[in-house]
Amino acid sequence: MKSIRSFVFTLLLFLSLGLCAQQTEHPCLILTKQVVEQIRPNLGTLPVFDNTVQEMQRKIDRIMDLPIDLPQPKDAGGGYSHEQHKRNYTAIYQAGVLYQLKGDKKYAEYVKQMLFAYAELYPTLPLHPVQKSNYRGRLFWQGLNESVWLVNVSQGYDCVYNYLTEKEREQIETGLFRPMIRFFREENRKTFARIHNHGTWAVAAVGMISYVMGDTDMVEQSLYGPDKDGKGGFMKQIDQLFSPDGYFEEGPYYQRYSLQPFLMFAQAVDNNEPERKIFEYKDGVLLKAVTTLLQLTEQNGQFFHLNDALDKTWHTNELAWGVDIAYAKTGNKQLLSIAREQGSVVISEAGWKTAQDMALAEPFVHRTLIVRDGPDGDQGGIGVLRDGKGKDEVAVVMKYTSHGMGHGHFDKLSVSYYDNDREILQDYGAARFLNIEPKNGGHYLPENDSFCKHTISHNTVTVDGKSHFNYDMKLSSEHAPDFYGFVDTDEVKMVSAKDKYAVAGVEMHRTVWLLRHPLFDRPVTVDIFRITSAEKHRYDLPFYFLGHLMRTNYPYEAFTTQRALLGESNGYQHLWVEAKGKAENNLIATTFLNGNRFYTISSLADDQTEVYLNRIGGTDPDFNLRHEPAVMLRREEAANHTFVNVIEIHGEYNPRMEYTLDPYATVQSIRLVSDTADYTVAEIGTQSGKSLRIYLSNNNSDAEATHTFEGYSWKGVCSIQ
Repeated sequence: MKSIRSFVFTLLLFLSLGLCAQQTEHPCLILTKQVVEQIRPNLGTLPVFDNTVQEMQRKIDRIMDLPIDLPQPKDAGGGYSHEQHKRNYTAIYQAGVLYQLKGDKKYAEYVKQMLFAYAELYPTLPLHPVQKSNYRGRLFWQGLNESVWLVNVSQGYDCVYNYLTEKEREQIETGLFRPMIRFFREENRKTFARIHNHGTWAVAAVGMISYVMGDTDMVEQSLYGPDKDGKGGFMKQIDQLFSPDGYFEEGPYYQRYSLQPFLMFAQAVDNNEPERKIFEYKDGVLLKAVTTLLQLTEQNGQFFHLNDALDKTWHTNELAWGVDIAYAKTGNKQLLSIAREQGSVVISEAGWKTAQDMALAEPFVHRTLIVRDGPDGDQGGIGVLRDGKGKDEVAVVMKYTSHGMGHGHFDKLSVSYYDNDREILQDYGAARFLNIEPKNGGHYLPENDSFCKHTISHNTVTVDGKSHFNYDMKLSSEHAPDFYGFVDTDEVKMVSAKDKYAVAGVEMHRTVWLLRHPLFDRPVTVDIFRITSAEKHRYDLPFYFLGHLMRTNYPYEAFTTQRALLGESNGYQHLWVEAKGKAENNLIATTFLNGNRFYTISSLADDQTEVYLNRIGGTDPDFNLRHEPAVMLRREEAANHTFVNVIEIHGEYNPRMEYTLDPYATVQSIRLVSDTADYTVAEIGTQSGKSLRIYLSNNNSDAEATHTFEGYSWKGVCSIQ
């Protein structure tokens, strides 16, 4: 009886798949038959769309003059075979699109011959010979790249589906796509079910090719996991990887990378099954993710270097998909200004609409905001404080997120700082030279683990020379700092968070202000970092500044002929000590030049405060790290300690006109008036003889609460006097 039921189920499934395949109109993924019919007669009417098509055609026509090249896979990232298979998937996708738009059969024939060649090659391939990852592909050294290949190729196949005969489709699907599905779904089931960007690309790839082939069962597995129980798959990934604000757990760099499969597959789902209302799922979080990511950039579009990150901007191809789809769904005209900067659109209904409406563009406005982390928004977050416009926009970023999975860093309560279209106080990001084969095959370098992820490589406090959570990712993933307070007015912008998990027995509370104040010509940053403990510790707080040291107000011994390392482990072994000094008064001031502006970090000090001038690059025989400077404050043998730092922009240097203005800082003194469990009050004195006071409530951040200190009263978590 059981075998009969199984037979009947299999027969019905087979019939349903065949029926689905016959009824589906192609293309059906990103481009659709209806959209193609709309675009074809109107080509030549929208410059940005037409330029995108013409550039695509120029490249493909040149490639099609060359013999088809499917090298035997042997190289890591950046090597010839790796790059050629990437070029091939782009060519398949673009030629398929051009066939739909131009109707020229030469493009469809090129795609067919390329797919025939891959259908012959793929079944013969073992796992890739380069093993730098547990998730190896066959065409590529990393299975992730295999998923990217299929996401692109599925669209090319979709575009030529009706050009092919049934026998040709069977040959391609049997030799290429079905084996690839088995590779993802069965041989790499763990990744296929994984809540991670690798899993996202895998389910998107399988889901998209399954829509084209009419395999509804595999679509369901892609959406709800290999057992279709909702414990894995695309929907679970949306649930787990995005916060309610649209923040992606692995950070902005990987949010940029992962948005493409999320939005591509979502668009395919929407085109094939609009009743799922995929773009409304979780309060429209996929569309929120686009605008949230755009907010996590500098004024010039550079993504903040949080977690494992390299230099990328909102001009990337992934964001073109994101911007076009988000605009088409939301009508947010600020997105059009980003699309205009990108200079191209996606060849889809969303791209067509974006191109049509380009003249309606409104300037994109960066905002001061809090972005929550975690599936429910309760696992920390990122605070971004902004003031000014254009090159005069200052952005201060405080990171108090969850760990960020394998790409996360041990950097609780870290800060970075941007001004003048430049990173001024940096987050190092990742040690990697992407797709440069001589540098570890384009993969992450050893120093990414031995330096970049460690606490000491960030602008936050390291306790006793050990990284947060003792560099235990599993433990770090269980805890996130607690949001404490946020203020956003014209004059005062503030973010505050607390952590009691990163170091056993130590509580850390960091509050950062960005102030517009008459005592300063430009926005000034105040940073108060309170540390409390029942036991004594050593506290190190570095600031990794980018620029050239101009002056200090403290004497130091410079080690000009011989240098020592800052330590032996936990990232300290990668820092040379170039100079060491001590404060002569209660203020340590370090001034440096970046671009045409001076910056000074003024720090509260006492006779126990040591100052180190360090440089990245120790214990680095392969010169994998950037050799950049840092100033570090050290306080030994302290239980409770409060670091107070003021970061100011001042003056101008013009080498062309040969003049220098205001190279000296405004801040002349810093004093802790009070620092108790209830209140911290800091006073900052300036050259003019005037001062400002900052009042912070340490245990009540209620916006409606009233506080009084020495006769001064205020409402809310903080006040400036």
